[in-house]
Amino acid sequence: KRTFQAKWDDKMITFGGEGQEEYINGWGKLIFAKRETMLTYLDNGTLKLEVHLRTYKKAEPDSFVPSNSFCDNMLKGFNNEEMSDVTFEVGGEVESAANRRKRAKTTPTTFHAGHLILKLNAPSLADMCKPGDEAAVPINGVEPEVFKMLLYFCYGGKVSEDELEANAKAIIEAADRFGIVNLKLQAEAVLTKQTEVTVDNMLDNLLYANSKNLALFQEKIMDFVAENGDKILGKVSFDDVPGNLMSDLLTAVTRGKKSTCTSAPGDDLTLMRVGELRKRLHDKGLCIDGSRETMIALLKGNLAGDETVAE
Repeated sequence: KRTFQAKWDDKMITFGGEGQEEYINGWGKLIFAKRETMLTYLDNGTLKLEVHLRTYKKAEPDSFVPSNSFCDNMLKGFNNEEMSDVTFEVGGEVESAANRRKRAKTTPTTFHAGHLILKLNAPSLADMCKPGDEAAVPINGVEPEVFKMLLYFCYGGKVSEDELEANAKAIIEAADRFGIVNLKLQAEAVLTKQTEVTVDNMLDNLLYANSKNLALFQEKIMDFVAENGDKILGKVSFDDVPGNLMSDLLTAVTRGKKSTCTSAPGDDLTLMRVGELRKRLHDKGLCIDGSRETMIALLKGNLAGDETVAE
């Protein structure tokens, strides 16, 4: 049974309570105030009411229903030798010193994985082996801890923000090498956020972003160039910058002149932010890894295909 209390003429009245038969069905007593009286309570033409409601009905607990256990079960197979059909040996050699060819041998770290899982989540890594291979596949140029993060991600695990921050470039390098796109873009987002672009580091960051198809990071650098052209002019040489980057620079300049919004108006793909381009590609089931030009070309091609089908 539900009840509620209200203050009336300095008295607290419990509607729906015992002994309150005059307050029919908990709707309150049939007492009405005159209009002229209520007008005196208006605040700039508005009648403000403060209502306090309380129910004594105890909520019935929902029945417990477990969620899909697929992700938890997948993680049980992470680096599990009995559930795996391929093996990797990571490390085993490191540079002895900068600019030297000699390498010092170290003990490699062994990892086990399922080929089918790699084929779905790390296709380039899966291409390096076959199910049931007796010999372990050597992986050089990647730290064992970084490879472990990549493999854990392939099994549905989550790489923490701290790990991404501490190993952003190493994760990007390895994820790009083995085709783990989503992890690469997660690390790129962290790198973009934590990097302070300056006149001194702008060119190195730009060349790195372009070499790894880090469109989001590159967009941040281009925005910096567009906003600080007067500080950069005459201090930075662009002789080594690939010509295809001029399009991104013009996009940043034009976007800055037209609007300060985070995305371009309407469906103007040429001025659209990288985040929006990636979202549209993802919604259509298309690849979201690539340069601005590649993403725009994919979206335009998809749109043209839809129009052809419609005809």
